[in-house]
Amino acid sequence: MSSLSVPVSVLLALWAPLPSSQGVVVAGPGPLLVRDQRSGALSPLGAWLDAVRPLRRCAALLPVPGDGLPGGVTAGDRGQAVLLERAADPVGTVVVLVPGDGEAWRADVLEAVVPPLDATQLRREVHLATEEAIAALTGLDLARERPELADELTDLVTAVVDPRLLPPMPSRRRDLLERSLRLAGLCERALEDDGAAASAAQAARRAAVLRPLLAVARRGVCAATEWWA
Repeated sequence: MSSLSVPVSVLLALWAPLPSSQGVVVAGPGPLLVRDQRSGALSPLGAWLDAVRPLRRCAALLPVPGDGLPGGVTAGDRGQAVLLERAADPVGTVVVLVPGDGEAWRADVLEAVVPPLDATQLRREVHLATEEAIAALTGLDLARERPELADELTDLVTAVVDPRLLPPMPSRRRDLLERSLRLAGLCERALEDDGAAASAAQAARRAAVLRPLLAVARRGVCAATEWWA
């Protein structure tokens, strides 16, 4: 069975509330660092997490690459961030993955409230969006254009997250995470293959159908990671 790719920000959001080094290990190789934008201080990720705990709330944020986060904080080209609200603070701190030179995250203060994520609603949206994505990909006839791509998409429908990557979590949250990651994988892989389309019109049609479904998948992933003390 295929394994789903899990964004680094999702792994960090899932592990951050726990007093465990495992979250630092799975977040990436090497000595991960955090630069505090207010003080300029550079700290190891594990030590920085110890300093901001206990947390009141934690969630991954997956904005469209290049878009900003609430409050005008840039999310960078990778479109990944982690919302960490300290129990002692009235305002959350967003840790944003910095693209480029490798190991550093940037800690920005988010001067805006991020509304709670509605996991129940997103379960329904992800279910419907997955059915729509499968129907759309069938209608777009990817099997004829690229048989090997069709095989990859078929594998994605049943792919799961490697259990070694995840902390203990409620089954409904894990189910939403995997369903959302499958949907995101289907959309992203098909969108990456726009060059296989027979015409620019077909590529535009594929993007018009799949990009809104990818947005649903991203929201579902975020809702699955949301944790409250």
